[in-house]
Amino acid sequence: MNYISTVTITGLIHHLSRKKNSSYFPFSIRHENLWTDGTPRKDFLSARAFREDLREKLSGMAENTPVKVKGILRSSKGSGEMFIDVTEAESLPELGELINTVTLSGAVHVIKAQNEGETGIGIYTRFAVRQEDSEHGRDFIVVRVYDEDMKKILAGKNDNDPVAVEGTLRSSRGSGVNYVMCGKIE
Repeated sequence: MNYISTVTITGLIHHLSRKKNSSYFPFSIRHENLWTDGTPRKDFLSARAFREDLREKLSGMAENTPVKVKGILRSSKGSGEMFIDVTEAESLPELGELINTVTLSGAVHVIKAQNEGETGIGIYTRFAVRQEDSEHGRDFIVVRVYDEDMKKILAGKNDNDPVAVEGTLRSSRGSGVNYVMCGKIE
């Protein structure tokens, strides 16, 4: 099955510590937008550049350089941490209009432990979009659904049912864990 996993983000590059001889360049993108109460909210969105040309380009950018990154969402085999596997990156002359789009398809993976939670936005239901292929193996992309109508659509789905999600990539204010905030579900 062909899965969709695309993400496009603009923000400011934030360098992370790098292990010596690492096969990727780790960084995050600081993406700022307004919170529900009108205060600024900073998301730090985890990213990794595996291709040598992208590692060189991104590691050569100064801290807080405006950047536009495209890639696919992946989950780390060890920790399950979500990150953007960067396929394209460019520095921008200025930040301009913020972009944060995610499109996913795969199979529903019901999360049994702590599948609900609450934030300043409201109460959410959490599940994962499972994607499997011979090149990347298995990824579990965590999604939070806040909208009641979308929760009903999710409730009508069983484990392994096909699912398509559109939304934005966010980081939890408490833990910093990245997740997809659902804007549309089918």
